[in-house]
Amino acid sequence: MSQKAVDCDAVVIGAGFSGIRSLWELDQLGLTVKCFDAASDVGGTWYWNRYPGSRTDGEAWIYILNFAPELLEEWNFHERYPSQEEIQRYLGRVVDRYNLRKSIQFDTRVVAACYSDSENIWTITTADGSSTTCRYFLPATGILSVPKNPPFAGLKSYRGEWYQVSNWPAHKLDFQGKRIAIVGTGSTGIHLIPKLAPVAKELTVFQRTPNYVLPGRNYAIDEYQAVDIKANHDATWEIAMNNPAGHAFKSSGRTVKGVGDPEKIRQIFDSGWERGGFNFQLETFDDCFMDPESNEEMSEFVRQKIRAIVQDPVTAEILCPKYPFGSKRPPAGHHYYETFNRPNVKLVDISQDEIDLYEKGIRAKSGAEYEFDMIIFALGFDAGTGAMNEIDIVGSHGMPLKEYWADKLRTFAGVLVHGFPNMFIVCGPHVPAGNLPTFVEIAGAWIGKTIRHMEENKIATINVTEKTQDAWTDHVNNLWGSVFISEHAKANRSWFVGTNVPGKPARIMFYFGGPQLWNSWLEQESNGGWAGMDFSPPASTNKVNQEILGQNGSVNGLPVTAQALESIILPLQSDKVGMSPAEKFNHISAASARYIDWAVKEVQERRLAVKQDYRAHWWKVLRDFVNSESGQAIIQQSPSTKQELEQLTSKLGVEGEAIARIGPEIVNLLIGKTHPLVHILRDDLLFRMYLSDEGARPNRYAGEYAKILTSQKKDLRILEIGAGTGGTTFQVLQACSPEGENFCAEYVYTDISAGFFKTGQTTLKKWQHLLKFQTLNVETDPVAQGFEANSYDLVIAANVVHATRSLTTSLGNIHKLLKPGGTLALVELTRLTPYFNMAFGSLSGWWAGVDEGRIESPLQSPEQWDEQLRKADFSGVDLAAYDLPEPERHSALLLSTALATGPIVNGH
Repeated sequence: MSQKAVDCDAVVIGAGFSGIRSLWELDQLGLTVKCFDAASDVGGTWYWNRYPGSRTDGEAWIYILNFAPELLEEWNFHERYPSQEEIQRYLGRVVDRYNLRKSIQFDTRVVAACYSDSENIWTITTADGSSTTCRYFLPATGILSVPKNPPFAGLKSYRGEWYQVSNWPAHKLDFQGKRIAIVGTGSTGIHLIPKLAPVAKELTVFQRTPNYVLPGRNYAIDEYQAVDIKANHDATWEIAMNNPAGHAFKSSGRTVKGVGDPEKIRQIFDSGWERGGFNFQLETFDDCFMDPESNEEMSEFVRQKIRAIVQDPVTAEILCPKYPFGSKRPPAGHHYYETFNRPNVKLVDISQDEIDLYEKGIRAKSGAEYEFDMIIFALGFDAGTGAMNEIDIVGSHGMPLKEYWADKLRTFAGVLVHGFPNMFIVCGPHVPAGNLPTFVEIAGAWIGKTIRHMEENKIATINVTEKTQDAWTDHVNNLWGSVFISEHAKANRSWFVGTNVPGKPARIMFYFGGPQLWNSWLEQESNGGWAGMDFSPPASTNKVNQEILGQNGSVNGLPVTAQALESIILPLQSDKVGMSPAEKFNHISAASARYIDWAVKEVQERRLAVKQDYRAHWWKVLRDFVNSESGQAIIQQSPSTKQELEQLTSKLGVEGEAIARIGPEIVNLLIGKTHPLVHILRDDLLFRMYLSDEGARPNRYAGEYAKILTSQKKDLRILEIGAGTGGTTFQVLQACSPEGENFCAEYVYTDISAGFFKTGQTTLKKWQHLLKFQTLNVETDPVAQGFEANSYDLVIAANVVHATRSLTTSLGNIHKLLKPGGTLALVELTRLTPYFNMAFGSLSGWWAGVDEGRIESPLQSPEQWDEQLRKADFSGVDLAAYDLPEPERHSALLLSTALATGPIVNGH
């Protein structure tokens, strides 16, 4: 770590929700912290947005900080949607309750942050020229904190009063009897308009793009409901954490097309409308953001409500959006549409007109002039990247963040950016879209966990790798691109994609996969020892293991690295349908998850009896998956109707065929009505599954390694365990002997049953003269089965060892086959996926390791294989080459060396 003294351990920018959450987390770690905020008090956005009518769109019971139980016990909100004043008082109470105000310097604007590569420190510079050095830099600037400035050249000539909603003056304003204009009908304008209409002489609203405004149905929280809120807080918060938008609503399990009956559909929409707020979009139907026809039903329902509420049909039609619901964020209003029935309120449509200011008011390009005493601009925000781009942030090697993001917005989970070490973004671009306090809790906790890891292991810096960052960024973009409203958002100037700011390139600013899936990316990274991060110096023990397990190893001095194997270009079925392997994997997981979800629900609803043999283990795993956060995250991203599911699986090649065949049979398999092999062996499906995309890459890695090994020495003896239908064998022979030429002294093709040999002989006919077929049960002594001890240079075992009763016994028997210094090439699934859970969980062999404690699945992580191999007199995992980048990674080639007398103690 850098030896240069710093002014404090960490600097936080911003004293809103995310800044306060960060201060508390860092305080818990015992770090010294400085927080800067341009405002005169806490609140962040809720300090500046103090205009009349300003209140949350999130309900009080989830628009909170949730890091300690006393936060709830010691505070009562007074309304369903707390006002700006109440939110600011609440945040002030939190800051004082935990003595965090001591760390905050108000009325201080940060203008620059610069990282030093040589010293591993950040220098934070404020507007008065002062600077503060730190090790950790946490911009907690928020996603909606930089208001768009009025872009009107004539503003200087206007002689009346004018105000910007998002920078509202602290003093009280007099609206009585004035002619007032409000420019903009986003969330702020929609809250302000009903408040000023009763007091203004005339109120004129200038609307460029109409909004779908949901009724808030606000109400006071009395003492009885306050008790109920606290009693049910944990369950409520759990619901919010499992909701795609972070709100405390459960998905309905319905689709518009599934209901079908127009009258019933209308009744369900009516029910959501009357409950108010986001109930309408989150609790009525689950397909309105995925299916254009269902979306149109929802959109037209709101339009009909507007036409019913607004008495003047011309005004009503101007207020009716013509784009799909959800293309822009729908705000919750409070008697917004009703306001246009007042005689002193006028709506001006500027969708096809430009406006500017002149000395008396507003002049339209078409020639109309409007005189006003006061003009209020509710123009919205430069969302997502706006706040961070206002600060001159310069990372490693002098790279400005604004320039780094110019061509493409890139982050890891909205928290880290490659090339900006130790910069943890708390609430910025790529954070999930929705109720931000729930997301702030997730980010704050993960950042705290990561910094604690660094402190405990004396790590100087963390820098996310480009590979890990690109995997997340591609995931964000691909997910958004798959939603039909994406182009409508761009065309209708949604701040989701930044097109509300003139000249800002259209790119998705936020994550639309929900908090569960977002959190799973973060948790996979930390649970995996932060394998997608570069730490310096020194790396932690876990990181050292990760490097050994997969990144920079070699085996017996051969010039082979994981990077070289993983960079192999391999034609796949996914290429034919225009998918990346990661996209295909996610579609496969989603389709499998939906069938699992349906099966679990059917067994439970029909109270069916699951067979109490190995299938009882499978049933528990299926049920646990459906009830888990990660499972729900995948299920909610999957098709919700049989027709949509069939359309998806038809595009997924062999895996899609397997899903379509096995998925509908899960219930029958669980209750013993049908046998899995009936389905999995028909039409050579099992053989084709082994050759499909899901297993192709690690099998190819095994072939490439064998090619390198045999190119160095021609008289090698190779034995393959559990060769089965020959899927891995084909990859090895194709790589080493493309024309059937000799490449080794012997290749022994083994399996526990000779029944597979006929298939292998047929599919591998070109190489039959090279192959020796012999039965081998790896769970018993190979010498007793006629094999010579310590005689093989390479043993290949593809997805077979995990299916044995004892890994220790099986690896010990493999060790007996290998020469000292010989190599074991394991191809193994490294984590359970919905697809493999569904495809193989019905097979009794999948549960062979239950007595050894492998009760959730037979699979082992690379770290667990490393431990198992060492116990069996191997060197551990010398090299691991993975199928896909994180977080889709789930299969690998693991190479290990057989030791002569036992494991190396001080090496590796």
